[in-house]
Amino acid sequence: MGLVQNHIEGAGISTVSMSVQPHITATVGAPRAVTLRYPAGNQVGEAGKPIQQKAILRWVLQSAADMQSPGSILELPYRWRRFPVEEQPVYAGESRGARHPQTDEIAVALDNVVRLVQEYKSYLEERVANENANPSGIEHVPPALRDAVARADRLLQIVDSDAMDQLREIVNRITVLELMVSGKFV
Repeated sequence: MGLVQNHIEGAGISTVSMSVQPHITATVGAPRAVTLRYPAGNQVGEAGKPIQQKAILRWVLQSAADMQSPGSILELPYRWRRFPVEEQPVYAGESRGARHPQTDEIAVALDNVVRLVQEYKSYLEERVANENANPSGIEHVPPALRDAVARADRLLQIVDSDAMDQLREIVNRITVLELMVSGKFV
């Protein structure tokens, strides 16, 4: 894609490509690119979710105008299974991107862990608010509660971003290998 983009840009036409593999995009020298932390084959969003897909495409088109210098790579703020708008798929089709039943189950388990940690963090924040409103008189309680909130927040970061990103990378790499073995990817 980078070679095609460079040729088009040489004719004076700005381009932008989309990728789920920023390290590959940087290596091939795409003049302007937008990356997304989604599994391979899902550059424009989750299957059957037009609100998400339109938002991603709007962002990409806007970035084409905003990125002035060649070699720019912008990472969109969206994460797989974490789009800020809840949306039921408009059709029952499945993504044609990277899929492995085991990793789908792991993703669902991570979603459940995230939900549970968010609930627990809310509980801890409520305890902090109650302690501030009605101090227990025990000096170690407020700092311990604040520390627990901070740790819950870090746990969310690990599970919701780091763990999901690792899972996505595993699926992407295995899918590329499977495509290479099948002869569909060179």
